[in-house]
Amino acid sequence: MDKARILVVDDEPQMVDIIAFALETEGFEIVTAYDGQQALDSVARHLPDLIVLDVMLPKVDGFEVCRRVRESTTIPVILLTAKKEDEDIIQGLELGADDYVTKPFKPRELVLRVRAILRRSGVGKMQTIVHVGDLQLDNLRYQATLAGAPLDLTVHEFRLLACLAANAGRVLSWQALLKHAWDVESWEGGKEMIKTAIYRLRQKIEPDPDAPRYILTVRSVGYTMPAR
Repeated sequence: MDKARILVVDDEPQMVDIIAFALETEGFEIVTAYDGQQALDSVARHLPDLIVLDVMLPKVDGFEVCRRVRESTTIPVILLTAKKEDEDIIQGLELGADDYVTKPFKPRELVLRVRAILRRSGVGKMQTIVHVGDLQLDNLRYQATLAGAPLDLTVHEFRLLACLAANAGRVLSWQALLKHAWDVESWEGGKEMIKTAIYRLRQKIEPDPDAPRYILTVRSVGYTMPAR
């Protein structure tokens, strides 16, 4: 079972270090960002399971980051705010944040909130068998079937399809798919690699590859498998 990946975003390096240490000691994988634009880039590249997001950020503030994340993903967001005003809390929740923590806070409190949200969202529990429509994927045996018929997939094709199926309803960037399927962070040529792999997958699973039902392209964002 993979570790849950948490993106920690704060413009204060010391605060990032404190939060990262608290979460790492609990077994989470940590990705960090120090401004809003870095946060958005990290979401696209690393596909975190949850975001701990400071509201007051340079370049793009936390509210705007939350809004953009919520436009195309279901990634849970915990907002960090130094203000206790109800307006800030309400604004964050209205934008789709799942929870908020007011600074200063005890790191243990944040860890417990992270665990609670991940537990509710089912993150950290590997599903052996995943169903999306007529597709069935066995993550232990690396086997896939469509309407009961076995699919002849390469290992990377299976990983790519499994990533899309596990995140059905969420738009995934090509960077996130590349990292999951090939476990690399070298992006040169990666976009074309994913584009080619998606083309081949569509030839194998789509009734009409020119009018796909399972793997949809979201222009300028990435790919998604609709929840069924």
